Amino acid sequence: MNTLIDDKQEAVKQWTEDPCGKIGAKGIEEGTLEFYDRVNQNRYEEYAPWMKKVMDFTQFKGKKILEIGFGMGTDLFQFATNGAEVFGIDLSPKHLEISQKRFELYGVKANLQLADAEKMPFDNDSFDAVYSFGVIHHTPNMQKTIEETYRVLKPGGKAIISVYNRNSAHYYFVLMAKYILFLRFLRESYRRTLSRIEYRENSDACPLVILSSRKEYLKRFSNFREVSIECHHLHAHDFGPFKKIIPTSWIRKLEYKLGWYLVAKCIK
Repeated sequence: MNTLIDDKQEAVKQWTEDPCGKIGAKGIEEGTLEFYDRVNQNRYEEYAPWMKKVMDFTQFKGKKILEIGFGMGTDLFQFATNGAEVFGIDLSPKHLEISQKRFELYGVKANLQLADAEKMPFDNDSFDAVYSFGVIHHTPNMQKTIEETYRVLKPGGKAIISVYNRNSAHYYFVLMAKYILFLRFLRESYRRTLSRIEYRENSDACPLVILSSRKEYLKRFSNFREVSIECHHLHAHDFGPFKKIIPTSWIRKLEYKLGWYLVAKCIK
């Protein structure tokens, strides 16, 4: 059995049967303007209101940007409508279908294709920027994906890549609390527990999930000239049984250490 291929097949299965972010528009007909507008609202106003400021979708106007794992095209659409020339790769045919429909409906141009981030179909020095949010921690060879990111970036180009933070409140108080205190380890593997991070309504897939510490993640970008690692995304429910007593002021202060996402911003 080829484990690397199986990991990728599980990822395709997961996001073909339950497209990333679709839960945000539950009950609305897929592929309609109302559907995409609701997905946007859920992502930027409810799930991650910090994203627009941190990612700054306006910064690549007139530039070529590639998104690794474009999902339903939500973030890539933001870059495109702010003047960037956008390209995207994804493993899921369903993601490609939904994203193409989004751009067609709004009359916005995008260059989308099915491709593997560990072996990108682009020449060296092709892009001014490479972006990825919550994707490469599902790839069997995360380091290879980062090396490919470096290869396709132009000198001076910028990468913005986000992954899950192992040293996060969500990991300790939610995932591990359920795995250990609720005796889930008696019923399922650690991998299966981690895979439950990803929303599923129709799928029984078990996608690979790789968690990183800030220090581990920083080391992966050693080829880049400049690297900074930020930490974002923390809510009361990430503290599990303590969610009702944790002060809001604490959440704001702790977000930059215990947030769920590590965001790498790198210059080649």
